[in-house]
Amino acid sequence: MAMLVVCGTLSVYKGHVMVANADLIWDTLHVARYAFITCAGRDESELRRAGSLLRALLRAFVAVSYQTLAIWIAIPWLTDDRVPVANGDGTMAEYRMNVNNLWTPLPVAVYNATAVWAVVYAIEVFLITVNVFFWALFDCYLVTMCFVLNAQFHTIAAAYEKLAWSPSPHRHSGIRENNDGFELDHYDNLILHIKDNQRIMMKFNDFFDIVQPVILVQIVNGSFLVITLIYLTLLMYFTGWSIKSLPILKFFSGMASLTIELYIYCYAFNHIETKKNVVNFGLYSSNWTAMSIKFKRTLLATMKMNAAHQRLMKITPISIVNLEMFSKVMNMSYSVVTVLLNSNSTQTKEME
Repeated sequence: MAMLVVCGTLSVYKGHVMVANADLIWDTLHVARYAFITCAGRDESELRRAGSLLRALLRAFVAVSYQTLAIWIAIPWLTDDRVPVANGDGTMAEYRMNVNNLWTPLPVAVYNATAVWAVVYAIEVFLITVNVFFWALFDCYLVTMCFVLNAQFHTIAAAYEKLAWSPSPHRHSGIRENNDGFELDHYDNLILHIKDNQRIMMKFNDFFDIVQPVILVQIVNGSFLVITLIYLTLLMYFTGWSIKSLPILKFFSGMASLTIELYIYCYAFNHIETKKNVVNFGLYSSNWTAMSIKFKRTLLATMKMNAAHQRLMKITPISIVNLEMFSKVMNMSYSVVTVLLNSNSTQTKEME
């Protein structure tokens, strides 16, 4: 019950964040435009490749989310199982299985009546559908921004690499024939690159401002839910439920969906940080050694500016959201579930 309340509250919070920051979200999505980077030498192939991959990933993610929703909605109609609930006087009552099995202040006989159960079922279907909708909407925005920013960082890094290697187009047009003109052209081009770099970083900061409060709660909540669902699935299996039974399928589908979501979060933020760090390597790979001292100083200042930007998605000051965190969560899940199962087995033997 508490787990469902937490999930519902988090879903409402995600919806609130999306609505409250609607204008800023729309503004940050402009970074996905091919024309967002205006400097010469940019290559749009990485952004197009990221777009193709992103479309496939989002379709798969939404499909998994709504397939899980469909399983949870359909199972109460496909089984006649009862959920045992302990009353305050120590007796046990068996309530008809529902979508979330939320507690209701109804006697068991009233609750199990078809008409009353159908009303409760409709309410729970509405709640879980809204939950999944806001959940998927927020996650699609987050994944989209991570992939797009990753592609734009790659694009600007590749554009930096080409700086000052090719002759300036003005040299062949007769506008600037001397070496000073050649260097001035490339210095102007460097300034355009820096402006594009700064615009990307501004969108990066806006994106973090939007999602960071949610991510901090989501990672903790997602880790707890994964552990809980793994434990419930294994507990039901070890207590005699068939691996093909509908309740186990229900818990397993929820666990798989949350694990995939947690992995996508960790992968996306890990990938975006990796690509952000490549930008300075692109600057270093330019033909800066052949340029003037002014060009070199500006390039060095840009590298320092990029290096000083150390904004990371963190749960704690030392816990960064990346693939290493996902590995730690999975290891922790194994340890916690093992302890819980052993504890439950010990209690069962003592009762016997």
